[in-house]
Amino acid sequence: MGEDINLGQAGEIVAGKLLVALGFSILERNFTCPLGEIDIIAQHPSARYFIEVKTRSGVSFGQPSEAVTINKQQRLRRLADYYIVTTNYQGPVDFGVVEVIYRPFDRCYRATLLDHAF
Repeated sequence: MGEDINLGQAGEIVAGKLLVALGFSILERNFTCPLGEIDIIAQHPSARYFIEVKTRSGVSFGQPSEAVTINKQQRLRRLADYYIVTTNYQGPVDFGVVEVIYRPFDRCYRATLLDHAF
């Protein structure tokens, strides 16, 4: 990734690439509304996914997904409700977390989708 983006931005790019490789279509990145922001909204054949991306440069403080607390899950559900109402979406929905771990020693990113995260 380029030197002009931060770790979080790089993680969102990597997460988007992973989702596309897994058969998702990216509909929105950084969807912003009065309630906050959703990192990625993506369509999968089974459902519309609301994705939280968590990027870390190691796991010394735990897995990135552990930062998706109950409060953050509730916030994401409220944001998804707002999106659903304002876009009149009527299909199935799901929530996922993409964990991205950057390894500085070899400049490598590892991304994992936690499907049906909550």
